[in-house]
Amino acid sequence: MDHAIVIDRQGLAIWRQARGLLARELALAGDDADAPLKLRHWLAAARRRCTVVADLADERHAIERLPRASRADRRQLIRRRLDEHFPDAGATGARPLPARPEDGLLQPVLLAALTRPPLLTPWLETLGEAGAQGRLAVRRFTSVPFLLERWYRRQRLQPAHALLLAPGAGGMRQTFFRHRRLAFSRVIPAHGATLADNLPAYRDELAQTLAWLAAQRLCDGPPALRVLAAGADWPLLREMAGEAGDRGGRPYGGIEFIDLAAHLHGAAANDKGDVLALALREARRGGALGQYECPQLRQPLRLARARRTMVAVTVALSGAALAAGALELVDASGQRHAAEALTQSQSAQQNELATLEAAARAAPPADELAHWLDDAERLAHAPIVAPTTVLQAVAAALADAPWARLDALSWSVASGVEINLEIALAANAPAPQAAADTLAARWRQRHGTTPRTRVDADAGRVWLDATLVPPAATAKQKEEAP
Repeated sequence: MDHAIVIDRQGLAIWRQARGLLARELALAGDDADAPLKLRHWLAAARRRCTVVADLADERHAIERLPRASRADRRQLIRRRLDEHFPDAGATGARPLPARPEDGLLQPVLLAALTRPPLLTPWLETLGEAGAQGRLAVRRFTSVPFLLERWYRRQRLQPAHALLLAPGAGGMRQTFFRHRRLAFSRVIPAHGATLADNLPAYRDELAQTLAWLAAQRLCDGPPALRVLAAGADWPLLREMAGEAGDRGGRPYGGIEFIDLAAHLHGAAANDKGDVLALALREARRGGALGQYECPQLRQPLRLARARRTMVAVTVALSGAALAAGALELVDASGQRHAAEALTQSQSAQQNELATLEAAARAAPPADELAHWLDDAERLAHAPIVAPTTVLQAVAAALADAPWARLDALSWSVASGVEINLEIALAANAPAPQAAADTLAARWRQRHGTTPRTRVDADAGRVWLDATLVPPAATAKQKEEAP
């Protein structure tokens, strides 16, 4: 079961996502001295998979147009620009934006940062410790604006350039989309108990935002104004938007409202029913999504991957050593059984040769018969495939797929080697079905057999059931193929 861990100005909340419903499982206040201990206790109960979501007013965005360069140079250039814009940020991220004709050879990039580390560091350090110990797997670290961008990109009936207003319990979130991509987002904190109490501040801030957008020329003309809210709040918000538009010198009589309830598709009993619920539902989807990097999570993730790799290699080497020891023990204590098995094998080979000679008289060419007999002899004397061969085959199939992480591997020996792979997909991976098809094609290209695939799109996992046959058998299959 996946969880969403939301960090906001109040503290940290853990939401459970199952069967399309949201339920808050744990809420920790930021001023609670025992909150880190409570979080460690929750993390120690079982191994968890989660998405970390930041819902903070201290999130800043900047658009830069960078020259095209190699991946390494581009990464260094983005790092320098992030340090210039957000020198003391607790977490930063960057993602490309669609180029416009006036950009020429430059590539627009959105730079983002969470600029108030004290709200993040205590929670991220605790999550990082759990990740380093293998108790927590963080799928991604993102924010509410990036999740709203994913939702808005699917609203094809809405304009490509729009300023989206979304009132919530913590205040009014303003999010501007250019070409359906996030350009900036800000939160006007709530200072009153009701929406009516906060309307004057919301109206003034909206007028300033409209004036700023006009000065920045982020779009041609005034942007479309869309309000994502419950239907009961529409009359007050319509009045606020109209007054703000008049102040900015641009009438917004054509403001449109989007019913939030229609996009939530039901909610749990303790779901707030605001824009956070919509963002958390988007967090369950796969595909590309803006993310943040931070030191507290980056190193534990690397240690966890290294630990899993070391465990897998140790298990494989131990299995190989046990298999070799067992073979030696059988050879030392069962010479008589080995001799009987050899006699039976020789008898079976003689029967096979007699059958082949009888079939040869039915008129197959002599050179084809000789080639087949050579292959049969090599197959008869081929040793059992060692675990090293299995690991090399799997490593070769996954070499060109950095977005595929091997979580489980098992094999058995019959007519060939049956290999079962369980693969977890990273955030930058293709769609699960496309990833499964790509891995199956690479296996077929390298090993000549087509694996069976299974996909769990929600969990971002792929299973491959493949067969590895000896080289002689593979050559025979290629010769017999039409």
